[in-house]
Amino acid sequence: MGIIRASTIPNPRISRRTFVQGIGTAAAATALGGSFAGDARAAGPLMWYSASSVESVDGWAKMYKEKTGNTVEYFRTGGVKLAQRFAQEAQAGQAQCGPIDVSIPGLMSQWARQGLLMEYDSPEAAHYPDDIRMKGFWTPIKALVCCMAYNADVIKPEEAPKHWEDLLDPKWKGKLVTADAFSSGATLHWFGALRSAYGKEFMEKLAAQDVLVKQGSGETTDTVVSGERPVAAMILQYYVFGEIDKGANLNVVFPEEGLPISYEVIGISKDAPDPEGSKKFVDFALSKEAQTSWQKTYYTPSMRDDVEPLSREHGRRPLSEVKRIGSSAADLDKLFEEQADLLDAWGELFK
Repeated sequence: MGIIRASTIPNPRISRRTFVQGIGTAAAATALGGSFAGDARAAGPLMWYSASSVESVDGWAKMYKEKTGNTVEYFRTGGVKLAQRFAQEAQAGQAQCGPIDVSIPGLMSQWARQGLLMEYDSPEAAHYPDDIRMKGFWTPIKALVCCMAYNADVIKPEEAPKHWEDLLDPKWKGKLVTADAFSSGATLHWFGALRSAYGKEFMEKLAAQDVLVKQGSGETTDTVVSGERPVAAMILQYYVFGEIDKGANLNVVFPEEGLPISYEVIGISKDAPDPEGSKKFVDFALSKEAQTSWQKTYYTPSMRDDVEPLSREHGRRPLSEVKRIGSSAADLDKLFEEQADLLDAWGELFK
């Protein structure tokens, strides 16, 4: 089961700022390298495009083969690069993939409205909340939970922040870390959601706390584990529990007022080479069995209503008990429309 390398994507160094201004349009497709010459599609194994981790994608591919006897090959890379590739192919009417998952729900909605996605409402989708999916086009395959976290070897639980506004306490100045919104879509979502909920002044005060900005959630987690900056103002839950599983003494914080939660969402290209195979794979991805497997192995919560929630430990609670801030499909569509302005605002405060 090979992986197609990201180096095959035209113009991979395009900035996120430029990307969010034009991706999904014909102009963007041209800017990203133009159309492919001829129709390179050919009959063969189902092709899945994914922005999820290599390990999780390969695990599902093997599980699907064992369950159905059918092979699914995959192209796996980061969300921005994956979107570049798909937009280029789709605008040329030469999609190479059937199923596609990305961590930018608003972009998937835009593609649906532009007619680039197949309309298919999987029977499995009925197990997911209506307000976090675009009926007939995309459904979440995992929740990306934006929470706080802290190093319990450095910070006592009773002294740790409990609410988002606690981060503004002067005692946390110089002790906070987060990922960069220019490289992390989750951070941009968190920034936009909390800025909307608490106002611009909240983010201005947070920026004044001398927050260390790292490249991504992996570096952010490492910084908390080392104790260099013992509190993450925002971090993805699954990174924290990956380190806890390795022995790190970390806790997450789920404020009572709620959390921004984004989603990895799956849909199907309108011009999928294998439409029926693509539908079967989406049914599998949304099934209880596949969702349970991913959640248990990779710590990414499922939004499916009959999947047993992750255990209560290290500050984690079931998402059914958590208020979602700025996290509906409508909220995420609005966030996508405002991304360029939000990136400008982020840059002024944290760069």
